[in-house]
Amino acid sequence: MIRHIAMFTWSDEATTSQIGHFAAGLSSMPNQIGTIRRYEHGDDLDLSPGTADYVLVADFDSVEGYRQYADHPIHLEFIEASVKPIVASISRVQMHIAT
Repeated sequence: MIRHIAMFTWSDEATTSQIGHFAAGLSSMPNQIGTIRRYEHGDDLDLSPGTADYVLVADFDSVEGYRQYADHPIHLEFIEASVKPIVASISRVQMHIAT
């Protein structure tokens, strides 16, 4: 199984409305992209300094399943419309997890 983690830091110009639209878009992904097995996301709790603003954790059965998600037209459109306009930086990692 593959776990994908993405941490987002908002730009200074990001609005509450844009962030809400971003979150709604993420919530719609599992219903639109069949290779997603688990998909969780949410705001940072701001419990320590230096953290990102938002996190996504997604699980896939295989590397191929992850790649199908990453290259899916719905995902790519979401990045262009809802991620790039409001994100200052993104950190990503993919790792194997035990099943």
